[in-house]
Amino acid sequence: MIKHGFVERDIDPSEVYDLVKELLVKEDFKITSDDQSNSMYEIHAKKSNRERIVLGRVRDVDVVIAGNKGKFEVQLHAGIWGRDMAIPAIEGIATLGIATATELHSGHEFEKRMWEQIVKKIDPTLKICEYDGMLFKTQQELDQHMKAHQQQMAGNGSMMGMGMLGMGMMGMMGMGMMGFGGPGLFI
Repeated sequence: MIKHGFVERDIDPSEVYDLVKELLVKEDFKITSDDQSNSMYEIHAKKSNRERIVLGRVRDVDVVIAGNKGKFEVQLHAGIWGRDMAIPAIEGIATLGIATATELHSGHEFEKRMWEQIVKKIDPTLKICEYDGMLFKTQQELDQHMKAHQQQMAGNGSMMGMGMLGMGMMGMMGMGMMGFGGPGLFI
């Protein structure tokens, strides 16, 4: 899951909502739930067919946009977690974890691509970290953040394989790639 708050942006959250719906339709997702209230938009969309189940491709997308013009948060989650908890366990057993690992990568890539389009709509000047989707105002801030990623990866070395296995297991247990909670950051 990627989530971030936006302050002092000259865009109404309803415009972000319209963009998200447009992007999902372009990607051939069927919008299964579309709830709107005063200052909150919730969209759930899905694709399901045999190929997606066997190959472990993105099947569910949940987006929540909450707040008002000037201060709002966007949450984006792609994958199969949520209502389809039994399917990843069955896939993991049936494919020895291959589909689940593919799902993690596919979900991350889809989230990344969709997140970039959402952020560019909100503020095209923001810089996006390709690893975690965090946002930065300047290239210098992003470069410092990327250095921290590089140092962490260099320090982890051979532990990378174990970390990826751990993320796969967390995905199977329904925790998602970044779903450890905590409030979204505001930029």
